[in-house]
Amino acid sequence: MAEHKGKAMAGMGGETGQGSDGDSQEKEATSPEDCAPEDDTGEAAESAKDLAPTRLPALAVLLAFLVPPAGAVLGHVTVRRTYWRRSLSRLAIAAGWTMTALSASGLLLYLNYQDRVARAEAVAAAEAQAEEQMRRAIADSPSYGLVDEEFCQALTEVAEISPRTEFVTSQEQISGAMLEGYETLAGTDTPNAQVYGDYAEYLTSFADHDVDGHVAQAEALQQAVNEDVLACLPFVDETLE
Repeated sequence: MAEHKGKAMAGMGGETGQGSDGDSQEKEATSPEDCAPEDDTGEAAESAKDLAPTRLPALAVLLAFLVPPAGAVLGHVTVRRTYWRRSLSRLAIAAGWTMTALSASGLLLYLNYQDRVARAEAVAAAEAQAEEQMRRAIADSPSYGLVDEEFCQALTEVAEISPRTEFVTSQEQISGAMLEGYETLAGTDTPNAQVYGDYAEYLTSFADHDVDGHVAQAEALQQAVNEDVLACLPFVDETLE
């Protein structure tokens, strides 16, 4: 009788022990300290260590303004790995990518501005160089300082009535006004006055010259006109004086 009671008690004790172990395992599995609540997508939260408060979201927000890309990336990491301060992580993401976009836009604007400044400086330098070269060419002209505004006006008038080819190629192109204009230039005190006088005589006897004569007169006139035009430029542009 005592033996049967001992077995019964042992059986009950065994069942009770197994039940206690099952209850403790169930409590362990369902402990709120080890499970996180569901996230926005309805998925179960991660391990308990991810529920612990962390400073990473705050660091992500700080980086979002100091180093925007790094802050945005850290925000993406912390918003998935931490439950606490998830709003800070989202703020870091938004601020980080916004600041990144603004920084990129600012950099592009700055580079564009620098490019325009560089081009403007290059153009200004080229213009200054061309102006300096023009001043040197004017100074090297034999007529520089020896012509006056009246002479330059007469030279301009002769150029306007001369053929578009700048040289006479036929008797029909010669007019009284053209002949008178070269005679006026020949009466000035410029170094090329003789050249203009010879050309006026050439026009009066145009038909008596051969091809070589036409070429020689045209070349002499062209050189004289080039020199005198350079000497006249300061009257047109005072900056070249």
